[in-house]
Amino acid sequence: MTKIVKVMCGLLAAMTLLASCMKDDDSSSTLYNDTAITAFSLGTLNRYLHTTSSTGADSVYQVSVTGSDYKFSIDQATHRIFNADSLPAGTDTEHVITYVTALNNGRVYVKSMKSDSLVYHSSSDSLDFSVPRIFLVAASDGSGYEEYTVQINVHQEEGEQFVWMRHADSDDIAALEAAKAVMVGEELFVYGVKAGKTVGYKTTDGERWTALSEIDDEMAYRNIMVFGGNLYTLVNGALQSSTDGETWNVVKADVEVSQLVASNSGELYGLSAAGVILFSEDGGVTWNEDMFDEDVTYLPQEEIAYACLPVQMTYGAEQIVLAGISSAIPSIESVWRKISEHDVQSQEDKWIYIDRSDDNRFALPQLRNLVMMPYDDGILAWGVEDGEFSSIYQSRDNGIIWKKNANYKLPEDFKGSTTSFAATTDGKEIWLISGETGEVWQGHLNKVVWEKSE
Repeated sequence: MTKIVKVMCGLLAAMTLLASCMKDDDSSSTLYNDTAITAFSLGTLNRYLHTTSSTGADSVYQVSVTGSDYKFSIDQATHRIFNADSLPAGTDTEHVITYVTALNNGRVYVKSMKSDSLVYHSSSDSLDFSVPRIFLVAASDGSGYEEYTVQINVHQEEGEQFVWMRHADSDDIAALEAAKAVMVGEELFVYGVKAGKTVGYKTTDGERWTALSEIDDEMAYRNIMVFGGNLYTLVNGALQSSTDGETWNVVKADVEVSQLVASNSGELYGLSAAGVILFSEDGGVTWNEDMFDEDVTYLPQEEIAYACLPVQMTYGAEQIVLAGISSAIPSIESVWRKISEHDVQSQEDKWIYIDRSDDNRFALPQLRNLVMMPYDDGILAWGVEDGEFSSIYQSRDNGIIWKKNANYKLPEDFKGSTTSFAATTDGKEIWLISGETGEVWQGHLNKVVWEKSE
């Protein structure tokens, strides 16, 4: 109670002096009995980063953070001011310049961190925001005030840091001789080969797995595809679909499809017996031959993987990047892409071969057990090269340039099989699963999780 009285007394004294001064200085000034903080922003801040030299010595260097890039929300009901988009890790919040706008010429004060005293707010003075601070804004006529709690949020982790978490090993997964993983909503499905048949398991948390019915075709696992929220595969040459991975129904396709290779929100894609890409817009019933800009002999025939991602700045358009090994292209992956605009007025799009004119510099090398996925506004790809897991390659230009990205690495303790592993993503988390060892890993780039959660 004593603290409240002190704050009130100090504030009333300040407001009385303010009202008196305004009356003396300018008799034409308009005084108001209400006020509020209407805008709050930050000046330039310092950020301190750690680095390690080639000799292993640690050092710290300073960079600037533009505070105005981080917007602050003002909840007028609860009188809370905060930034939903946290400042980057390492930002100094003990020396912060703030800019505050008040309604009706209200006067803004800041409560001391050590006492109940109030200090007039000035944008030239830095403040310590290592803890939430109390701001008070007084009505210009001295009749009352409003109190706000200001909190500056800072990430406690580096945005470019990739974090892996290991789940309990699974004996069922360990029994798989080959594997493929897909996401359907929030469910992770893993299919693979066991005793000459395709077996599957699903989970929502990476810990508890549900066994699915066996499929009497050991190659069905590699054709597992998601389209329209359903699972599709080929069973002894016949196209089948499932809503839950447990019950499968034959789809009466008008054309024989030898392999399923890709999908987006509007089309399911497969290869014909002649190695030409077909597409279906009705769930696999009707198939048509797609269009190409190059000789179809360049199309991949094995180790095929794909990634589907939205086309930036084009509403409703998607792009598929398809890669695999072609006998016509030595040493590097055959990479194709196609843009689909799901609009009745859009023109038909064709597959475009990404030719190399740079002596294969920045090309994606030929990889066995290739996996690809859209992630972090780009595409990630990796596989097996010379019997070992390759580096993780990233393309930010839709499959043209592929570079190794040091932010992405398989877990240090990963002992997975190079012949039986799978990976997929829900856009936020990456799942890594291995046969033989039964390892189940879940990982993410911190900034991707932050962006998806905001």
